Amino acid sequence: MTYKIITSSKTESDIENAIRWYMDIGRDLARSFLLELRAAIKYIHLNPEKTQIRYHVVRIALLKKFPYGIHYKFEKDTITILGVFHTSQNPERWKKRK
Repeated sequence: MTYKIITSSKTESDIENAIRWYMDIGRDLARSFLLELRAAIKYIHLNPEKTQIRYHVVRIALLKKFPYGIHYKFEKDTITILGVFHTSQNPERWKKRK
């Protein structure tokens, strides 16, 4: 089945901020982060029900090499990415995006 992925400007901002952070450290690190993020989003797209539900209906797909999680909801044929957050961030920050 094909699923539709929806993101918001806040999600895009999360991603841009993370990439900027890694660019300040090194271009290769930023590139690695982006490749891993894309792979995780592809995995979610192909297997939206495979990740654990963490908060009521919100699922989190953790990146393997970077301390970030993709927070998303899956309903019928739609995957809504709520945010891409560093794992040390306060969970209250993303809960407001429901």
